[in-house]
Amino acid sequence: MRKWIGISIASLLLSACTPQRSISTGPTPDASGYACRMVDTYDYNAPAPYGEHIDESYYATTLFAGDSRMGSLKLYGSHPEADVEYVTSLNLLLIDTMPVDEREDGITLMQVLQETTKDNIYLLFGINEIRNGNFDAFFAKFQEIITMLRGNNPHVNIYVILAYHPDKITKLPEPQLSEHLNMLNTGLIQLAIENGTYYLDLDNGMDENGTIKDEFVWDGLHFNPTGAKAFEDYIATHVVRREQYVQEICE
Repeated sequence: MRKWIGISIASLLLSACTPQRSISTGPTPDASGYACRMVDTYDYNAPAPYGEHIDESYYATTLFAGDSRMGSLKLYGSHPEADVEYVTSLNLLLIDTMPVDEREDGITLMQVLQETTKDNIYLLFGINEIRNGNFDAFFAKFQEIITMLRGNNPHVNIYVILAYHPDKITKLPEPQLSEHLNMLNTGLIQLAIENGTYYLDLDNGMDENGTIKDEFVWDGLHFNPTGAKAFEDYIATHVVRREQYVQEICE
């Protein structure tokens, strides 16, 4: 699809220089005298691959945080154990001050992220910042959040969700819409690669002719119940099993 040409090129360029990630504190001799270390062989340049449907118990360990697009899981989701927190019209630069929707305690989304003890965290940001096309401050704040989450829990699994291509966004006509989406998603991919986090590409499976399927959205952007179910199914079949990629290397 045309809107992903820039992303594909950027990903290929980044893949050429991304090394394997050592996750050990240093080599440790085994019984044979070889120095061994644990190496993460996951390809962070690629979106999370399709896999077996995750078990229901996964949701008790998971936080979904984002803007109103993520709110569809709160409104129409079928996993009551999942923690879904969202802010309508979220501006990431104001995440420290914007209270979470559907809560009476006034807690902000940043406070939720600071206090969470969940092992798996999904982040869906950016659609409300897309109109101006100036993402420097946005990505700086996103990096701050990832650094904070990792500082609180070094073993947390973070999933950055790319922005799917909507049918339309108010006051952002084509071709600017596709151009700005390409800029946003290219930056999100780079952020994920640099931080060793996973990313989900919803346009790789939930789109049709370059945009999100009409049957999934009620206003061209926000998921309806059918779209929320498809969103849930995509997440459930694109969970990275770390045990498949973390290997012991002895030299």
